[in-house]
Amino acid sequence: MRTEVSVAPWRIGNPSTPLIDVTVPYANENRNRVLLREWQRQGGESVPAPPMQLPRHGEGTYRARIWKQDLLDLFLEDQYSDALAGDTGGPGGHLEDRIVTSVTLSGEWRFATKGQRATAAAGTVCVRRNEGLWDFEIDRGTRAVTLVLPASEIRFPANTRAVIAEQASPAAALLLAHLRLWAELGDGLGSAAARAARNATLELFRGLMNDQVMDDAEFAPALLRAATDHIEARLLAEPDLDPTGIAAALNVSVRTLYRAFGRAGTSSVMGHVRERRLERARADLLSTHLTVSEIAARWHFADSSHFVKAYKKRFAETPTAARRPAADE
Repeated sequence: MRTEVSVAPWRIGNPSTPLIDVTVPYANENRNRVLLREWQRQGGESVPAPPMQLPRHGEGTYRARIWKQDLLDLFLEDQYSDALAGDTGGPGGHLEDRIVTSVTLSGEWRFATKGQRATAAAGTVCVRRNEGLWDFEIDRGTRAVTLVLPASEIRFPANTRAVIAEQASPAAALLLAHLRLWAELGDGLGSAAARAARNATLELFRGLMNDQVMDDAEFAPALLRAATDHIEARLLAEPDLDPTGIAAALNVSVRTLYRAFGRAGTSSVMGHVRERRLERARADLLSTHLTVSEIAARWHFADSSHFVKAYKKRFAETPTAARRPAADE
């Protein structure tokens, strides 16, 4: 299902003349060459074409449209794309040594590099340090506003290539409101005002980065403790315990909950739930006369076979073998 968010409109470039407006039938055997040729013809050096490939479909067409507006040494792009995959080209490639921020309005971008992944879903701001090679995938009907600025102006946290924030967060909302206004004023600003707007953009951007990273670092340990306490109290009572319900109970987003577990280097949210249920089930095996099937049902495993498989993987023995020593005493 396509996801969209309601935001104030963006006016980037001339709405009647996108720099890129390409339509290619998916069934065209030469679709990738046609796409590259048309993109290069229209975009030239202003919007260079990254390495990319269209999926094979028997019907329908791919369409891409991009509007661009330069803001001194920064620029904004309003991008629409149907389903597409590609990469940034590695060293010397597309937008190397830049910070690329995707403000996703509908659909989804997915990025991956050197074991790190980032998802720019609707309603989020995805900030990437665009050095090295990034692979990307775009869902059909995806629209995003992209801000590009020099990497030398922004300090990323160590060992981090991407940062995700909610568009509705105060720091992100302030930055986006400023960018919308600057884009609307466009060339109407004099040189001094444009320079001031550029510097304000960088300060607001640093505020977004500091707010996101600081909040994660300071809040994550407390959130992790609250989440594990919540899980522990509901292991038995709630068979459908899941990240959405846990996040709602703690008044945080699911993404924030995932980050807290990821930052701690522990298992995933549901991995932790399963681990604790297995440990509690093991305690029942060694201290009660409940059957394996009864224990499996008590701790909300789908059936006894699923429980036995998970138990053996975790403890390197079957539930029956775990119980045998106690029975032999």
